[in-house]
Amino acid sequence: MTATAAGIFATNMYVPSLPSIAADLVTTERMAQLTISVFLVVFAVFQLVYGPLADRYGRKRVMLAGLAIFMVANVVASTAQTIEWLLVARVLQAIGACAGMVITRAMVRDAYSRGESARIMAILGMGSGISSSIAPLLGGALQGWTGDWRSSFIFMTVFTLVPMVVLAVSVRETLRHSTAPRGGIGGMARDYWSLLRTPEYMLYALGAALMNATFFSFLAAAPFILVNVAGASPERLGAVLVYITGGFFVGTLVVSRVGARFPLERLVLVGGIICFSGIAIQTVLGLGGARSETAIAVPMLLFGLGNGFVLPPTSVIAVSVRPQIAGTASALYGFNSFALGAVGTVVAGFLSHETQLPLAFAMLAMTGTAVVFFVTGLVGTGRGWFRPLD
Repeated sequence: MTATAAGIFATNMYVPSLPSIAADLVTTERMAQLTISVFLVVFAVFQLVYGPLADRYGRKRVMLAGLAIFMVANVVASTAQTIEWLLVARVLQAIGACAGMVITRAMVRDAYSRGESARIMAILGMGSGISSSIAPLLGGALQGWTGDWRSSFIFMTVFTLVPMVVLAVSVRETLRHSTAPRGGIGGMARDYWSLLRTPEYMLYALGAALMNATFFSFLAAAPFILVNVAGASPERLGAVLVYITGGFFVGTLVVSRVGARFPLERLVLVGGIICFSGIAIQTVLGLGGARSETAIAVPMLLFGLGNGFVLPPTSVIAVSVRPQIAGTASALYGFNSFALGAVGTVVAGFLSHETQLPLAFAMLAMTGTAVVFFVTGLVGTGRGWFRPLD
């Protein structure tokens, strides 16, 4: 859980400081937002590397290597004097941070059955929700207290020691080497190609990725929308994100209690509809002229609640298609999520931030498409279009 938290902290802890970064490094808002986009792209790509490595060489040693890279990257970021230097540091951060997230999903599937995995992933999701809510609040507090955006990266440098020590001392290796795949780059390519050709895998992986894109587009645009629309400081982003993560916490709590008793595909569809409803409410409020922080934040609580139903089950569905390559399946799932997340931040950068409507319409399109994927997945499974997932 702490290894996953490191990646979450890297994603959004420093976001309240984006306006300060733009001013201090004498750059534009769009270049400051690019530090999120670059991180997400590299985060996505390197998951494709870590998954097969973890399938072959073991979960524990590969994750430790990633955390070590992450620690070094934070030191580099905290000393950045130009936006280019910071972008290089964010690339290194992403290379290290993605190890924890992709390998954790594989370790859960190694150790638990499909139904039990949903419960465990939901519990981990609650921890992620807490981390997501704490990170921007802490980042905003550090920014306000020190007046220096570098303080977030210094904090992450120290924090990384926690998962490294826990992993080295308390966690056992979960990979059964007798089932680890072989075949080098060719074998890795065949495994990825087999997943890409599996409809039940791709429908849920892409649906979850669109929800991730929705969140990251909001994350990138919200600091500027809060200033322009609600007249709030960028540091208020931390408070706004509490609505999302609070809803996410409740959703994952419900899934942790009922995930083993209901079809995962049905839980995902319910969550997708809740997400879409939240964004639809925000859009209607925007069309009605509501320009308050509450009108922006409260509908996002519903989005967070729905995501609590979506993300843990979809990750279990993904790594259950072929359990013997759970690391590879987890990697492709993560790649989809963060690649589309990066696209979401780029889209947010080109939208007008004078009102919340352009962003709301973009998020409505993304969540609506995800619901279509989830409906297709549920109907296809029920009618036997897809083979049952083990």
